Amino acid sequence: MCIQQHRRPRRRSLTHKLLRGLADPRDAWNYLRRWTQLARHTGLPYAELSRYRRELRANREFHEHLERCLVDIEYSFSCSAELYELVRATKPRINIETEVAAGLSSVHVLVALDANGMGMLHSIDLPNVQHGSNLRAGPAPGWMVPDGLRQRWHLHIGDSRTLLAELLRPLHHVDLFLHDSDHSYETMLFELEHAFPKLADGGLLLSDDTQLHTAWDDFCAKHGLRPARVFHLGVTRKPFAGASLPATTCTASLN
Repeated sequence: MCIQQHRRPRRRSLTHKLLRGLADPRDAWNYLRRWTQLARHTGLPYAELSRYRRELRANREFHEHLERCLVDIEYSFSCSAELYELVRATKPRINIETEVAAGLSSVHVLVALDANGMGMLHSIDLPNVQHGSNLRAGPAPGWMVPDGLRQRWHLHIGDSRTLLAELLRPLHHVDLFLHDSDHSYETMLFELEHAFPKLADGGLLLSDDTQLHTAWDDFCAKHGLRPARVFHLGVTRKPFAGASLPATTCTASLN
């Protein structure tokens, strides 16, 4: 199964979005704040992210596939749409994520890479470790990734404390790294510290569930990075050589 774009996405103005949100102004505000902060934290144009958001919404085949799969998933990656848009906008070639489970984040990265026509995703997974993200009896990690998207995917089964260093060693650089495995302070910090030296200038560093403790903030403070968040997703970029980012905290709350 290869998921493709079937129709040109319809443009929706900012006014249209606001009018739709009048029934629930708080939801409308949080929606707009979420995407404007994603643009600000990554240095990407809001209009470009918005265009890719419309593109994702217009992909009917992909959403029908997701709806069939989500029936069997207890835990979901809450920023999967943002992940899609970041991959579409930045065109990363080497992508690494830790934790796969059913493959919700994986399939969003892969469908974006497919649309880009470039890039590979390396996923490290130790199945059934995180409570609530356990697989159904039988299926392998990433079972919701369709066959048509697997040519850009390398799945590595094991503990990230062992496999991450092995995976990173031969790579010249990494363009995008997402921590989403065991969210203990120690594991989050371990993965970020190991991935950061290999992250390309301008590369994206992402971490889910950063609200659980201070590992994200401590890591960003140590390396002079902006410890930004969109919902619970930590989002920052490695400065280009000779550039620097102010270490200021910006948090988008959707609650």
